[in-house]
Amino acid sequence: MNQKHIWIGILALLFIGGGAYFLSAGKRVQEPILIGALLPLTGAQGSYGEDVRDGITLAEEKLRQEGVDLKAIFEDSAADPKIALSGARKLIDIDHAPVVIGGPGSSANLAVSPSFEESKTLFFPISNTAKLNDAGQYIFKLLHDVDFEMAPIAGYLKEKGLRRVSVLYDSASDSNVTGAKLFREEFLKTEGEVVAFEGFDSKTVNDFRTQLTTIKASAPDALYIITPVKSAGVAVRQARELGLTSAIFGWSGLNGSEFFTGAGSHAEGVVIIDQPFSCEGTPAAKAYCDSTVSRFGDRIPQQYGAIAYDMVRLLAAAFQKYNIEGPDIDESEKEKLVTYFTNRTFEGVSGRLSFDGNGNIREKDFVFRVAKDGRFVDVK
Repeated sequence: MNQKHIWIGILALLFIGGGAYFLSAGKRVQEPILIGALLPLTGAQGSYGEDVRDGITLAEEKLRQEGVDLKAIFEDSAADPKIALSGARKLIDIDHAPVVIGGPGSSANLAVSPSFEESKTLFFPISNTAKLNDAGQYIFKLLHDVDFEMAPIAGYLKEKGLRRVSVLYDSASDSNVTGAKLFREEFLKTEGEVVAFEGFDSKTVNDFRTQLTTIKASAPDALYIITPVKSAGVAVRQARELGLTSAIFGWSGLNGSEFFTGAGSHAEGVVIIDQPFSCEGTPAAKAYCDSTVSRFGDRIPQQYGAIAYDMVRLLAAAFQKYNIEGPDIDESEKEKLVTYFTNRTFEGVSGRLSFDGNGNIREKDFVFRVAKDGRFVDVK
């Protein structure tokens, strides 16, 4: 081969390479849809985080079977503000996740929201605290305000003729503190009396006999519990072991396997207010629960994982609708996602998800359920 042929070959390679470069320069290389997850995988609220992780993983696997390439990155928040901040910075600065689903843990979610808002990372916390409703344009709260539970449960206690009530709550949780105070206000409106109001820090306390001894001494007609599910189960068992015979009631966060693990046979008869989601509910909910139990083991799927499952599928649908390829998405694409989850209602395995004008889910229907044979069933 002479020198002329060599130069022709080099020029041809340059032309082909340059052409490929210019063809690809105007179009991004397709990458997986990237979703971050900041969940309490350890600590008192760890079972909530596990439930959310199961829901996200199940949705990820189902989407992959449908030909949708989606990758979830999990970080532990431990429902602790400091730990959650570290996880949030990793998801923002290192992983560059354009959207993040947050697990329960109101204090942690409130702590990380400013970082997500500043970085314009869409954050979807599964949280009850009403303080998140105004946390920013890129913050989308996925649970009802805890406030909305309080008038119904207070009225229910009045209907049952229970006039002296004590309260046990988690002082480390913003939504639990807020909920406990609002319950007290609502119950006082019914002309009832709150005879004991006992808090504890779930990050450091896992024995509740001190609080329960004070509660027993107040001779209540009923005990209302607003704590993480793990704490509540142990508290119910210890209350009965201390000889407290009062009726026991709880908030919607108690519907989970760890409640029955902790309470044992003492769980029987405990009544909670709850969201309509149930594994004995709609065909879609039943199918989700069956898939979850089959994939992850024999534990009661909760509303948190069902909501996360729905959100992953909705996010994947939004990415596809706007032809967005993650993780490197621009501001105009983020604005499209903001619009997608504003003033919109969706139906999923968790039920109806209605986002208001600020992108928050605030109101839900409620039912009352009673613990029977190791699960909560609707009160007839």
